[in-house]
Amino acid sequence: MLVWRFGVGVGCLLLAASPLVAEPASTVTVARWLVLGPAPDPLPLHAQEKPGAFGLADLLDARRFAAAPWRPVEGETVSWFGRDLAWTARTAGDDGTVSLDPPEAGPASAWLAVYVHVPRWQSGEVELLGDHPRRAWLGQEAVARGGVGARQNEPDPVTGKVKLPAGTHVLIVRTVYDPEAGGRWNVGARLRATGDDALAIEATSAPARSLDLLDILEAPQVTSLAVAPDGKTAAVTYRRIVAGTNDDESWVELRSTADGTAQGSWRGSSAAQVAFDPAGRWMSYVTREPTRGDGNDAPRSTLWLVDRQTGATLPLLDRVERFGSYHWSPDGRQIVFSTSTRPDADPRGIKRLEGLMDRWRDYRTRSALNLVAVPDGTRRALTAGALSTRAHAFSPDGRRLLVSRTIEDLDERPFARQELTELDLSTFEGRTLRVSQWLQTAQYAPDGRRLLLRAGASEFGASGVNVPEGVIPNEADSQLFIWDPASDDVKAITRDFAPAVQSEYWSRDDGHIYLSVTERDEQPLYRYDERRGTFTRLSAPVDVLTAIEFAAAAPVAVGTGSSPWQAPGLVAYDLRRGEGRAIQWPAADRLRHAKAGEVRAWSFTTSAGTPIDGRVYLPPDFDPSRKYPLIVNYYGGTTPVARDFGGRYPKEWWASLGYVVYVPQPSGATGYGQAFSAEHVNNWGRTVAGEIIEGTRKFLEAHPFVDPTRVGCIGASYGGFMTMLLLTETDLFAAAVSHAGISSLSSYWGEGYWGYSYSARATADSYPWNRRDLYVDQSPLFRADRVKTPLLLTHGTADTNVPVGESDAFYVALKLVGAPVEYLQVEGLDHLILEHPKRIVWSRSIVAWFDKWLKGEPAWWDDLWPPAVAPAPGARP
Repeated sequence: MLVWRFGVGVGCLLLAASPLVAEPASTVTVARWLVLGPAPDPLPLHAQEKPGAFGLADLLDARRFAAAPWRPVEGETVSWFGRDLAWTARTAGDDGTVSLDPPEAGPASAWLAVYVHVPRWQSGEVELLGDHPRRAWLGQEAVARGGVGARQNEPDPVTGKVKLPAGTHVLIVRTVYDPEAGGRWNVGARLRATGDDALAIEATSAPARSLDLLDILEAPQVTSLAVAPDGKTAAVTYRRIVAGTNDDESWVELRSTADGTAQGSWRGSSAAQVAFDPAGRWMSYVTREPTRGDGNDAPRSTLWLVDRQTGATLPLLDRVERFGSYHWSPDGRQIVFSTSTRPDADPRGIKRLEGLMDRWRDYRTRSALNLVAVPDGTRRALTAGALSTRAHAFSPDGRRLLVSRTIEDLDERPFARQELTELDLSTFEGRTLRVSQWLQTAQYAPDGRRLLLRAGASEFGASGVNVPEGVIPNEADSQLFIWDPASDDVKAITRDFAPAVQSEYWSRDDGHIYLSVTERDEQPLYRYDERRGTFTRLSAPVDVLTAIEFAAAAPVAVGTGSSPWQAPGLVAYDLRRGEGRAIQWPAADRLRHAKAGEVRAWSFTTSAGTPIDGRVYLPPDFDPSRKYPLIVNYYGGTTPVARDFGGRYPKEWWASLGYVVYVPQPSGATGYGQAFSAEHVNNWGRTVAGEIIEGTRKFLEAHPFVDPTRVGCIGASYGGFMTMLLLTETDLFAAAVSHAGISSLSSYWGEGYWGYSYSARATADSYPWNRRDLYVDQSPLFRADRVKTPLLLTHGTADTNVPVGESDAFYVALKLVGAPVEYLQVEGLDHLILEHPKRIVWSRSIVAWFDKWLKGEPAWWDDLWPPAVAPAPGARP
């Protein structure tokens, strides 16, 4: 039979199974608790009056503490109306309960807490012991309640069902002493497993725990930054999910760049888009009015100015419809801002397309630029016309503005061109500077004469290209050019610089160019000295810098970034010293007791002689004598899988659940030089599939702690395509996941919003009619009969990048050929699964799928997705 055994020394609950008999599991009593209280908790004044009476049941349900989620620690205190209560460790007696001291008079409350560690998903039941009112929560979920009105001689069992995903859970029990019942005041809890598999559960008062999915999704995160011109203050916008809800909260804090201390906070407001004027007088922000949600009213926004000398606040732009973004002029006297207009739909309900881009949902929404004077609010329109315009940068003297617009051009790839115009803000006349194929961003040099452009390598012909002869460069591998429009002289400053540029800033303070780049699987900050022609990497406490802003008149920058097992934090850079330091870790308190694993570099050389970079995540408390299941996570497209924390495919969480995770960086990725990234062009997985398979086999040979029979693989978008393709070429994997994958290259090319334009880079000058070897032979759909590996397909039903039909078609094919496949459609979501409640279910489903096939533990998957009732043989549908 199933027997719970209690390890007295470590507070460990062990469930062992005999192979002979499978009877219901016996129960075990939690032996050691953290206890808070007791504390007097009298009923409110006039509690007996009706209506409005307030009794013990209300007292039991009343919310007392704001902290959530609770992570109690022995010795820590909680404020209780003039005094502090401390969490203390207590051992239960022989009857399984902790004895509490009854109050001299009136009701009192106490709380008990225990951490429950579960190595796999488990269903069960919790029973609360005692004679007085009691209630329990598992994390944020209420699981049991009762005992109100009970007497000592009238047993009142209090039980509740629980489901425990693998990981660490905190069980909180609250009890209220009922003075009318009197007698002893004891409380405890029993746990009972309802499954019939062998299982070990640890119940402990120690707060050390495994990382949880909600640690990644719900911890505070930085969403935007701004830095004052003197570099002393940063305005930081944060976002968090309110614990126990699906609601999110955003707020702004002013923080010192010296030590990160808070200097002010706007909580509970709708302030966003905070900025400082470069001259140093003003701070600005935007508030938005709520809309009705029926689509009939245009959203309105107000742009506010805060005088940093007087503290006065005034609306510069009041209730502007469809307000977009804005930029300060260098002298602080003007702001350029964008607004948009949306045309009425054809009342006949039929749309005649105006071109390829007109397939996009919001293509006909036009964005225009406007100028407003500070502080009086005088404004005028800067741009109009049939196409949207975008502001890039003011000239150093504030008299000119760089703007661009995108024009469809089907004569050559990428089938659109960028028209870069210089707008004179004194005459409001424009001068076209350049018509570009690969332009991304533009800004002025400090001399106001030259421009710094970020673009594809071929923007200025061969001057920026660094690939072998006859090879087409990957235009997604972004390069920097210094260009003089008057002389047409150009310097391709990153041609021989392997990292790919993500953002750039030409400092008017020190004259250097600062580049945030992709370098292998990291994203550091570099400084380029134009006079010497040298690049210098700036040190920082994070591996992946996700955003950065610079002070206009001081050698200071502030960014946010993360590393494996290290949640995002704020980093302040001293640009003169060339180093960054952490000034705040927003999730530090939440994650202080979460155990981290190790990340190791692991690379190999392919049989073709290509070095392939990679890394491996090991579970916390890693034991090299064990055999672990393995998840291989890749992208395989034009960017590497970065070393940031968490994300949509949280490798740290997977490792915390007992998986080893291997991340290879196959050919074609940026950050390794133009020759390496060019391998992506006209390939569509031919090289990459072989590299992933060869790398996984070599990884297994080199790591005996991985079970070669329990290997899974997962990728999304291009990586989802790679998953589908891999399963047609190998039986190496025991389970696989494809999110938003591409099954037919020709259908994606024609149906996706960016299919044809992405192919203009990935399959340069190759089309379905002239390259069957790519569009058909490399499409997994046409080889679906080779798939034998259990595959989970997931896809957002509103995906505009990779249409949902790509997974639909592969699912139909696999079902008809009898391959093991499941398909989860995420209703109403686009390419990224970001809606909080759906993201939780989606993320857990992925791990449950791997648990089923790589651990032989189907219970979690079956609980999330109970088996459908199959029709009887021969029955008509």
